[in-house]
Amino acid sequence: MAQAATSSSAEADSKSIEITVSYRERIALPPDAQLDVQLLDVSRAEMAAKLLASKRFAIAGVPMAVSLSYDPKIIDKRSRYALVAVIWSGEDLIFRSTQLYRVFDGADMRQVDILLTMWTKDDRIATAIPRSISGILWGVTEVAGKPWSNDDPATLAIDDEMNFSIFGGCNRFTGQLILSKGQISFPGSFAGTLMACPDQAEGLERSFLEALRRVSGYVRYGAGLVMTDVNGNALVHFEERLE
Repeated sequence: MAQAATSSSAEADSKSIEITVSYRERIALPPDAQLDVQLLDVSRAEMAAKLLASKRFAIAGVPMAVSLSYDPKIIDKRSRYALVAVIWSGEDLIFRSTQLYRVFDGADMRQVDILLTMWTKDDRIATAIPRSISGILWGVTEVAGKPWSNDDPATLAIDDEMNFSIFGGCNRFTGQLILSKGQISFPGSFAGTLMACPDQAEGLERSFLEALRRVSGYVRYGAGLVMTDVNGNALVHFEERLE
C-alpha cells in the first residue's frame, strides 16, 4: 500500500503538455506506425540535448492529440526546453519534426502544435540514424533523476543475441534481455559476482539494478540512450563510452 501511495503522489505532482501532431502529405500510415514525442533540455549548444520526458504512442493517422507528462520540479527557469517528434514504422523513420518546438519560454506554454516532415529515401541515405543499442559500451550518467556520483560509472553492453553484461560499479552481472521494436525488459534477477563493496558503491549499484528491473522502453538519440518505464518516464541515462 505504501508503494501505491508513493506512485499516486508522484503522478499527482506531475504536469503535462498537450501536443497535436500532424503532417501535410495525404498518405496513410502503415499499421505498425508509432509516434515518439520527447521533451529535451537544449540549454547548451556544445552538448547533446538532455532528455527529460518521452512517450511512445501507436498512431493510425493525423492530426493526433497526445499528452506528455513531466516532473515540474526538474524545470529550471534559466534553461531552454523544446519538443521533438518522429514517426517510425518498424526500424524506418518516416516522419520527423525539422525544428525544435520551444516550451516554457516566457509564458507557461502547455499546448504545442507540431508539424512533421516526410523522411524520404534520399534523406535516409544521406543521414544514417542509428537506433541499435547493441555492440556499444554504454556508461551510466544518471539513475532515477540523480547524476552518477563517483568516477567509476556503471556500464552496460549488449550483443546481437541480446546477451547483456553489466558492471554495476563494484560487481559484474550477465543475463539476457528481451528487445523488440523499442520495447525492452531485463530479468527480475541478475547472475553476478558478490564482492564486498564500499557503502556508496553498493548503494549506487543497487539503485541502478532496481531501475533496470523497471525498464520497459528506450530512446536512442545520437550518442545517448535513455531507458524508460512503462509510462515513458526516464529511469537510466547512458552515453557511449570508448571500450
